[in-house]
Amino acid sequence: MGAMKNYLLTLLQQCSEEQFGQDAVEYAIVSGAVTLTYDLQTDLKAIMGEPGKPETGRYSEFIEAYQRVCHENQETLAASYEASGLLEEILRPVPLAKSV
Repeated sequence: MGAMKNYLLTLLQQCSEEQFGQDAVEYAIVSGAVTLTYDLQTDLKAIMGEPGKPETGRYSEFIEAYQRVCHENQETLAASYEASGLLEEILRPVPLAKSV
């Protein structure tokens, strides 16, 4: 198990220095959009493309798909806040100091 975890962390770090990019690649793996071979160079090429040819990879596709999912989740969360009345509670003004 430790070897798989280390492999995944190494792969994610190689794909992107940014957390959002790493999250997008992880989402692609978990959702089945990419299947790992556990050969680092093969997996990097499948995700990022051939060196110097990023258009041969699927990284941009994974970023866009993850952005859509995040946006959908934000909309769902906002709708649930509004339906439950929580949004009104969150936005209600609160005085900074109590009157004595």
